[in-house]
Amino acid sequence: MEKTTGVLWGRFNPPHKGHIALIGRLVKRVDILVVAIGNSKTKNTKRDPFSGAERVRMMRSYLRERNIRVKRVVAVADGDTWASSIDNLFEKCGRFDILFTDHVEIARLVRGRAKVVGFRRLGEISSTSVRDSIAKGGDWESMTGTSVASLIKGYDGIRRIKRAYGITR
Repeated sequence: MEKTTGVLWGRFNPPHKGHIALIGRLVKRVDILVVAIGNSKTKNTKRDPFSGAERVRMMRSYLRERNIRVKRVVAVADGDTWASSIDNLFEKCGRFDILFTDHVEIARLVRGRAKVVGFRRLGEISSTSVRDSIAKGGDWESMTGTSVASLIKGYDGIRRIKRAYGITR
């Protein structure tokens, strides 16, 4: 019997408890799950403070911390268009059966190449709320894993995010 492969594609900038809860649910729905980290070339901006390689390391570390096993975590470069970004996704991830997404345009463009399974975001935590909390000096560490918090600090992420938000102190 052939195994079912699923891909979860997102920015995960940075990974947080909501992402981990979702991945925990998705690994039960497929035999093999790949986590694809998009927009891998941009960094040091308000929306994308961390590079794809940094986010891959954060996600792998967080998955180990929570003892969640996925097939692999990969960085996927954006293309010039949504269609070329999706081509990059298939090139990087290889053949897969299901794409998990909450993005309508991605779902529309992937249909016919793989089954699309939508999901709704649950909870109040988002990567934006983590970044906003870091910028404002709030309690961002409770929104993510210990390993991710450690990596953010090691990447000088607090200063980088504050700089991207225009906060220089």
